[in-house]
Amino acid sequence: MSALEKFGVEIFTQRNIFERIAVDKPFRPDNPAFIFIKSGTLKLRQHFNDLELSSNMFMVTDPQTIYEVVAVSDDFQSRMVSYKREFISTLSLKFNRLITYRYFRQQMNKGVPFLESEMEVVWKSVNFLKYILDSETEMLYKKEMVEHLFSVFCYQMAGIISKEDNNSMNQMSRQEEIVFVFLTDLAEYHLTERTVEFYAERQSITTRHLSSVVKSITGKSASQIIAVIVINEAKVLLNSSNKPVSEVSSILGFSDQYSFSHFFKKHLEVSPKQYRHQFEN
Repeated sequence: MSALEKFGVEIFTQRNIFERIAVDKPFRPDNPAFIFIKSGTLKLRQHFNDLELSSNMFMVTDPQTIYEVVAVSDDFQSRMVSYKREFISTLSLKFNRLITYRYFRQQMNKGVPFLESEMEVVWKSVNFLKYILDSETEMLYKKEMVEHLFSVFCYQMAGIISKEDNNSMNQMSRQEEIVFVFLTDLAEYHLTERTVEFYAERQSITTRHLSSVVKSITGKSASQIIAVIVINEAKVLLNSSNKPVSEVSSILGFSDQYSFSHFFKKHLEVSPKQYRHQFEN
């Protein structure tokens, strides 16, 4: 049984992080996680954004987002703290979780820089938590120690975030807020709603205004972003499961396999079966 299954949290290093982060195909994390970069670089693709993480940066990943590793440097040194949401919800943390969650959702598509001194402190906390998790020595209160050490880590992150949150939210323009809400809604509704009209109505704005704002901020139209999200979902379902293409098309909300295959081939120039074939042994 893994530490994640047993305790609700697990720590990965640069030596085994790619057991959980696929490097040869798009993937969706099973659980939310913090990724800390102490040295080197990690280049990721997140839906329609390319992101480069470098020294003294962290990012938050979540199961609503699909990622793809683009490149990893030879001097890459990292820690990934993966946890189950139900585990963190059981902890008696005395800080505003809504503010923290809001900040993470805003920062989801970008790396967040640390002061080197902040990274050192968090790095030591994560390493000690990993030491306890990995220890094979019988510990009477191991579960309680894990909960305590993870709480310490959460407080450290909340303290760093509290310094940044007001500035970052106050600096968000109205246009950036519209895009932020659009992407948040898209993550929740893309399996059933694929029209720009739906997402514009969610914000009580016109489709033209939403499309214009999204284009100015992201460089892509709202309809292009919707298509990218759906295509990425299709990629993950095709390369990580043996579900028939007909079932995949149904999961993604298409009326039939033909319309899904047509949509897929239009955007990737290969059929779903051809795409899946490249991952078969």
